[in-house]
Amino acid sequence: MLTVNELIKSIWYGPAPSIGETQNIRASLTEEGKLISFIQLFKSGDFSLKHVFMHLMNSTENEEILNLCIHVFCSICTHEDLRKVENLNFLSRVSEDNAYVFASCARETLSPEVVPYLLALLEEWDDTVVEEVIRDSLDHMMDYTENLDWNAPVDEIGSYYRDLMNTLLPTFYYYNGEPVFLGNLTKTLVQRAFTVRGQNTPVKMESIPILLSVWSGTKCPLQYKTVLDEEIFQQLTDYIGTLSERSWERGRKYFYENSVEGAL
Repeated sequence: MLTVNELIKSIWYGPAPSIGETQNIRASLTEEGKLISFIQLFKSGDFSLKHVFMHLMNSTENEEILNLCIHVFCSICTHEDLRKVENLNFLSRVSEDNAYVFASCARETLSPEVVPYLLALLEEWDDTVVEEVIRDSLDHMMDYTENLDWNAPVDEIGSYYRDLMNTLLPTFYYYNGEPVFLGNLTKTLVQRAFTVRGQNTPVKMESIPILLSVWSGTKCPLQYKTVLDEEIFQQLTDYIGTLSERSWERGRKYFYENSVEGAL
């Protein structure tokens, strides 16, 4: 059985469950058991208990449970989920460690609707280690340093964000400023793989292996510290070939091959 501690350290949430594993959601009394059951349910494409999951995320006092809840939320949330501030009440009392977790995971929401929360955290966690990861995520999502200084104040970044929102399609999800598309993600990963191939150098890519694993429900053979040899390069080639055989739509966000928005 999967554990919270294992999943916190992983780039995905384990293999897709069998039908029987999704039928035990109400059987567990512990927070860990409930969270694992929610994850199994979501992996099957059933998001009907997402509101119960979010209640757990906002009520737990266990730091590890909250850590994993944040990861899962960022993986499955929609634009609408992020527009409802009550869904993220935990941020009003979040510890420094989990503020860091949220700031680093925020880019995996693929939604510009997460930016106001990052800006609020930026004010609260100014001059801490959390500030750097918040700014890194903001720059990743908006490329604000193209026009502003890295240390630009919150109000200037907020103004930049409001202008940016006028240029985005409201139903699309975005990665690096472009409507997200799996083909673009795999292309970027392959380009990086060719760069480090045979050089005994780690791949040093974090977001794309996570997104590919979580979207497809198949674990990417590359992780941040992976040193690419010919065997792993072949595994990557086979992996991308498998993903390319599936159907993916530009601008949509997936969790284990299921659109987080449901059938459109």
